[in-house]
Amino acid sequence: MKTTILVFLLFISSISSQNIDFSLSSVDEQNLYDHSRNIANSSTLWLAGDINISKSNSKALYIKYSQLSLLKKINDDYWVLPNLQFSFMPSSNLMLSGNFFGMHLKKNILQISGGGIHYLGGKNQNWIISFRKSALNGLSDFRLVVTSVSINKRVQKSFYYYFIGIGSGDFSFTSYFDSSELPRKFDGSLTYLKLEILIPYKDFDLTFSSNISSKNQIFQLGLVKGF
Repeated sequence: MKTTILVFLLFISSISSQNIDFSLSSVDEQNLYDHSRNIANSSTLWLAGDINISKSNSKALYIKYSQLSLLKKINDDYWVLPNLQFSFMPSSNLMLSGNFFGMHLKKNILQISGGGIHYLGGKNQNWIISFRKSALNGLSDFRLVVTSVSINKRVQKSFYYYFIGIGSGDFSFTSYFDSSELPRKFDGSLTYLKLEILIPYKDFDLTFSSNISSKNQIFQLGLVKGF
């Protein structure tokens, strides 16, 4: 049953991602650079997601599936993007994470790959310091590499937890697109606020989260399962 649910979620994400277009060929020449920076900033927020867990959870392996929506349009469309992450806890205060999955788009097969390390410390291990590095591969027009660092505070309430923190993301955009208006490579960074509510329910954790910056905002609904 659990496998069926996961396959169904992946199928839904494939359908919802069909209208997402990372291609630069349909963008006006004079807007190429601004459009590319918009994609880079928004993707930095997308790839900066973490797997937060409740204090009572003591599993060694976690899988998180989520769907997120960007508040601002890209190419006159509101993008809805999937995310599939896993994490392994070799000790009670250390988590290793990764995200490896693909998306069939209009003109490309996008491959997302990355990994991170997360340290849980402070009183009751309620402070989480995270470092992640991820990449968008398989696109015909560009490649994007994102490095992010964040710190979060976990607060327990009656039947839920909330997390609040701040993060910083640096990206490196390498263009394969032939245009005098777009440099072969450019870098950038942004700072963002991280908010999340986690509700334990039976064997799952239901999460509602957001990464908020001046460039764009994402809102995410996720499901975490421990094994």
